Amino acid sequence: MSDSGKDKAEPISLPSGRRPPVWLRLMLDHLWVVGVPLLLGLFLLVVHVTNDMDLTEVPPHPRVVQLVIALLGLSVIFGIPYLLYRKIIDETRDDLMLHRDAALSLKDAQRRFRKYESKLRPDARSAVSDVLTSVEKAMESEDNDELIRTLHALDQVINKHLAFARKSPLQEYGESIGGAIVIALLLRAFTVEAFKIPSGSMIPTLQVGDHIFVNKLLFGLRIPFTNIKFGHHLREPRRGEVIVFVYPHDVQKDFIKRIAAIPGDTIEVCNEQISINGQAIPREPASGVCEYDDFDEERPGARWTHQICRGFREKNGAETYRVVQDVTPNLHPCQKWVVPPEHVFVMGDNRDHSHDSRFWCEQRGLDGAMQCGPSDKVSFVPYEFIKGKAWFIWWSAGKGSSVRLKRLFTSIH
Repeated sequence: MSDSGKDKAEPISLPSGRRPPVWLRLMLDHLWVVGVPLLLGLFLLVVHVTNDMDLTEVPPHPRVVQLVIALLGLSVIFGIPYLLYRKIIDETRDDLMLHRDAALSLKDAQRRFRKYESKLRPDARSAVSDVLTSVEKAMESEDNDELIRTLHALDQVINKHLAFARKSPLQEYGESIGGAIVIALLLRAFTVEAFKIPSGSMIPTLQVGDHIFVNKLLFGLRIPFTNIKFGHHLREPRRGEVIVFVYPHDVQKDFIKRIAAIPGDTIEVCNEQISINGQAIPREPASGVCEYDDFDEERPGARWTHQICRGFREKNGAETYRVVQDVTPNLHPCQKWVVPPEHVFVMGDNRDHSHDSRFWCEQRGLDGAMQCGPSDKVSFVPYEFIKGKAWFIWWSAGKGSSVRLKRLFTSIH
């Protein structure tokens, strides 16, 4: 085959070089709009059907098995129409790829031309400008053969006059991947972050195995992968909010608790009653059976246990929530704290099984019979340690391989 024959562009296999119908192009180009929700729905359906089965011993992981089944179902749903209309679907796919590549090539050529136009000779400048115009016109037309010819001409002209400005594939991939990493880091540092609940200290609000998103914008920005904060919080923390924070006595750990008192408050815990500034917070028995499954992922050899409890409804600030306590009252000596500026006092909703502000003075080695000083800061969380406000549950893995489907996408109060 001659060199001139090699330079000729081969038209794609479309009837008369014309484009497929607009509706078909739109449907295939936006197939993910249907495919992603459909895959999610199939996955949740598989989870629902297999929720009573224990798949913990099925390799490699129960979620992987369920996802593979969902993908097989999606393949069947999309595969049948493809087998029936394969020719036109393949043609449409080729058409979309052609126009996508054309748009990228045109954008890259225009960028290089704008940047280096002044360095080109007048004849080269005119040649590049003319071929760019011809590609733009071809993209607006419905003739794919013409588009292929103009793209071939564009490639030749760019290689002749602007080859020195072409980015290497490694550089292009590096810029794309680097940009994605930067965006992910910015989102994680400044907007939302995912956390998993490893223990039952916040039952019933949060269950062991809940995966949550935390809003990090409210309480200041933090340098990624550090505990260094900069900037100021958008608003003050409020009583009753559930927050994630760095544990003051071990900065390698993150805790999640509910704010019981804010700066300037005097909080008193006397047996099971909490008082803020001399006023007992509203508390009443909750209706219904009180029971829960507990597990501590951070304790070696831990097993799931079923607990019977007493449930109560409390209201603190603008938040109304449920708390649980052991069937046998676990009475503690009355203690009082004064919350210092820019600190909060936190408690877990599982009151008899939460390591929180009530007990941190003991963590510092004080005599168990002694009470912390009213303003001893060891019992409080500094503002700069607050990572964010618990937002909503996006996944909830229960006992064995089960999933608590009713908890998915529920907000946290």
